[in-house]
Amino acid sequence: MNSTGKAILKQAPEQEEKIITISDKSPEEKLYESLEKYELPDYLLYTGSGGANNWLKLDESKTFPVARQLKVMLEENVASIVRFIPACMSLVSIGVGSGEKERILLEELIKKNQTEKQAFEPVSIRYYPVDINSRLVDLALEKVKDLPVERKGIVGSIEDMQLLKKHWHLPVLFCILGNTFCNYEPEFILRLVHENIEQGDLFFFDANLLPTQDSGEETQAARKSILGTYASRENVLFNIYPLLQYGMAPEDFDFEILLAQVDSRIGALCRTRKSLNILKDAEIRMGAKVVGFKEGDIIRMGFTYKYTYDQVLAFLDICGFDVLKALLSEDRTNVMILAKKRI
Repeated sequence: MNSTGKAILKQAPEQEEKIITISDKSPEEKLYESLEKYELPDYLLYTGSGGANNWLKLDESKTFPVARQLKVMLEENVASIVRFIPACMSLVSIGVGSGEKERILLEELIKKNQTEKQAFEPVSIRYYPVDINSRLVDLALEKVKDLPVERKGIVGSIEDMQLLKKHWHLPVLFCILGNTFCNYEPEFILRLVHENIEQGDLFFFDANLLPTQDSGEETQAARKSILGTYASRENVLFNIYPLLQYGMAPEDFDFEILLAQVDSRIGALCRTRKSLNILKDAEIRMGAKVVGFKEGDIIRMGFTYKYTYDQVLAFLDICGFDVLKALLSEDRTNVMILAKKRI
């Protein structure tokens, strides 16, 4: 689903260093239309000031360490990644959140740029934080205000990448960090990136993984841990916020999270399945609009894939990417990959 509808980009009137997606529908209109179809796409959880605050709280929660583990892994290995990244590249990051991970990358790229300037004139580094939430773009810009980089924030969605890429300076290091990669269908997201980056651009992403897909004790323990993480109180509150915001009560529904097997061209994959099960008749109100639910109704939500390392590599190969550098944690539960389009 395209999270922004028909869109154009315009300069943010309050800030010269930010441009925003102007959509034909507001987030509230999209939420209303989705709930009428008994759907609650994950991108709607991140919209508005409430969505930003809820995500920042979840990201800091000890019970939901997914993105934080990947950030620590980046901190520990950034130098070995940046060895393969030319200092002249622009940094574009989709779903930037608060921008902490991107600052880690930028600091190392700046060091590399300063080291190489002895032989060459240093090239200015350009940074484009992209997020569907305007407040998160502001936070990402604020996070690097003391660094010697040119900044241009973009409020938009990856589905509008063909429009967004007209605003950044080539070549780019295109980043999808914080496990965001796993929240899309694998071939959709990889083909979208492949179609919209150029030869000379690089693709950098991370993922939280299953160590294996076998039926052994290690895998069963990993699955149990995943369910515990995604069923944590903090993550549940993040997922149910839109319903609470518009008038429903916690006792009106139940949040359910399962791990399911889904088919793909490379075999069975593991994917979360989220739903909100309505326990009694209830309704939400958005201005003059009302959406009613009856006991037994089910609201379908988004998903997160839990690939193995080998499955990620297989999809990269299918979609036309060559791996330049891959860093896999010792327990095989986290990975960072730098790739390029295959010639």
